[in-house]
Amino acid sequence: MPNSAARHRGLSFTARGILVHLLSLPSGAREDVRTLADRNPVVGRKGVQDAVEELIRERYYFRHTYRDDQGRVRTETFVFDTPQAEFSPVPVPPGTGSPVSGRTGTLPSGVKDLGSRTQEISLPSPSSDSVAVAPDEDGRAGEAERILGRLEAVDGRLRLSRRQTQSVTPLVTQWLQRGATVAEITDAVTQGLPERIYSAAKLVTDRLTRKLPAPRRSWESYVDCAECRNPLPVGQASGICARCAGLSAPVAVESGGLDLGVVATAARIREAMRARRVVAGGAR
Repeated sequence: MPNSAARHRGLSFTARGILVHLLSLPSGAREDVRTLADRNPVVGRKGVQDAVEELIRERYYFRHTYRDDQGRVRTETFVFDTPQAEFSPVPVPPGTGSPVSGRTGTLPSGVKDLGSRTQEISLPSPSSDSVAVAPDEDGRAGEAERILGRLEAVDGRLRLSRRQTQSVTPLVTQWLQRGATVAEITDAVTQGLPERIYSAAKLVTDRLTRKLPAPRRSWESYVDCAECRNPLPVGQASGICARCAGLSAPVAVESGGLDLGVVATAARIREAMRARRVVAGGAR
């Protein structure tokens, strides 16, 4: 690795360390942000992702997505020890023979191809973690994104990228649909945070999933009649009831399913209470 890369001031020490690690691997090694973060828990997935973005910005690290001869989408990553002004990946020839078993994140044995200054790192296809965003028909998704954006103001470690925000938004939308308030959602995520947060997105997703509240029951609201103070039918927000209007026949239909006997009893109780208040006021 040249000194120019080791001393590149446009790269953080984390990015330089990841570059050294990737260049040291045998050709065809399998490595991704998740496995790098697992090996470096102090840095965390967010720190590793930011470091990789630095390498991409400074043109040390390139991703190439293509479809193989079996129609599967694959992604190859090319890592260079010097910044590249241009990048044109060499087409991958179709493989022959039996496939070799492997597991993402394992360090394969083999010899590094010293004749090439390019290191290929096989990564999972980006289509495997694509985010489907539902249309924001009632405005809840937009409100959910704003709630997630404000988490960083509570604790700077809870900063989410745009992609992470889109991934977690459906969970927050479920909270809103179940009647949760902004304060309740924020408290569910931010109360009792651990000393170290390795992945803000994983922590937020876990807490919103585990603490998802049950749907709150919506209660019908009734308005009293302006004359007799009996409940008006459901949906009538003001005015008088059918009985006070002299429409006795439709009462059973417009009562909203209420038992008329119960309504009459309630009316008598109200009248008795009014009479008692009048008597009490006269006694004073």
